[in-house]
Amino acid sequence: METLRYRHEWKFICDENSLMLMENKIRHLCRLDPYVGPEGNYEIRSLYFDTYDDCCFQEGMDGTDNRKKYRIRIYDGCPEMIKLECKHSVRGMKAKEICRISKHQCESLIKGKPVSDVKDGQELLKRFLLEQRTELFTPKVMVEYTRTPYLFNIGNVRITFDRNICSGFGTEHFLEPTIERRGIFLMGEQLLEVKFDEILPSFIVELLAAGQQMSRTSFSKYVLCRKYAMT
Repeated sequence: METLRYRHEWKFICDENSLMLMENKIRHLCRLDPYVGPEGNYEIRSLYFDTYDDCCFQEGMDGTDNRKKYRIRIYDGCPEMIKLECKHSVRGMKAKEICRISKHQCESLIKGKPVSDVKDGQELLKRFLLEQRTELFTPKVMVEYTRTPYLFNIGNVRITFDRNICSGFGTEHFLEPTIERRGIFLMGEQLLEVKFDEILPSFIVELLAAGQQMSRTSFSKYVLCRKYAMT
């Protein structure tokens, strides 16, 4: 496994008005991610895996240090761009491994079937397949939301505005155009995330400090969506 690059990751829960005010300021100082669609955003859908005894969920609930979780992710419902990811958390810092997988490989992972067409360079997939057998990883829940991402070069800053975060049901329907889902926040609540390397520019710190009705949180989308899925 290659050396992981850990970053800071701050999360803030806020209402839609506060999010709009913050975005109106950020858009004049940062550039929009070039991968967004015509509306200036994209839809993210993630399928999370966990062990037979829900180890990842429990570690997330407890805030355990040095933990990880696996997920498959697609953008704007497009099955032609599928990523297997492993997200690591160590001492409050985050790192992510990414591996492109095919639609056929994705379908096999969802069904728990053997994947026989692993290619060179898919080291993360190879590792996940081993852990899938030994730790009994299975799909647990889907997470879907709309993301508006902004970038700032100094500090490798990424600021994302995540709206309409939902917990999805029926993991076997992951690749279908639409899924059954429900929101996980109170009406009007949204999420702001700030990710950066070592330095966060002072103007962003000042904007965050001046933000109205913003509450910093350490919650995990996976953990919160699992809690909703269990009720």
